[in-house]
Amino acid sequence: MGINDSRPCPCGSGKLSWWEFDGRGIPLTRVCEVCREQKLAKYRPEILNRYYTQADVDERIEEDE
Repeated sequence: MGINDSRPCPCGSGKLSWWEFDGRGIPLTRVCEVCREQKLAKYRPEILNRYYTQADVDERIEEDE
């Protein structure tokens, strides 16, 4: 099966699903109208809506105390 195939969503809704991509065009997860919001909530917003760089996603590493 290819990336553009139509198939039921893995969430179990029975609705047709599609791939959601990040701002760089990398496939993240298959979604449908029922589960899209819930599944995309686990991703950082800055990667979903626009092209991002490493500077956008770097996180500060805290030293052990």
